[in-house]
Amino acid sequence: MTRLEEIVRLPSDTRPYSILVVEDNASDVFLLERALSRQHVDFQLTHLRDGAEALAFVRKEAPYANSPCPDLILVDLNLPKIGGEAVIREVRNTRHLDGVPACVWSSSDSLGDRESLRLLGADQFIFKPSGLALFMQIGKTIKDLLSGGVAGATPAFS
Repeated sequence: MTRLEEIVRLPSDTRPYSILVVEDNASDVFLLERALSRQHVDFQLTHLRDGAEALAFVRKEAPYANSPCPDLILVDLNLPKIGGEAVIREVRNTRHLDGVPACVWSSSDSLGDRESLRLLGADQFIFKPSGLALFMQIGKTIKDLLSGGVAGATPAFS
């Protein structure tokens, strides 16, 4: 199999996956890009740094009025301005994002956080580990979400 054949693509093979990442830590975004690249995922990342920007994107407000619909939304739980729970709530109440997997990633391992996010409609809770090797495994989880939907991913709230 050639390197090109190993790249995960949409069924139409016409464009990379569009991933919206709402994260205030630039290092985590860098590591996410590395994790996805190691999984040979063909992706384009839109990086927003706080919850207010995310809500403007979700609501298609300026400067995001003409932004394409993402294939996956990944939201940090602890964001400046507006928290990740509010962002997930807005995503789930927005019709044009119906069917788009909305995931939370966080270094919090709180069962209470997981339960409230599950009730809000988050598709997946991804724990952000502190170790590099474990962080790289996030790429596999996201690859599974993109290629097979939530059913193809690791359990959402185990």
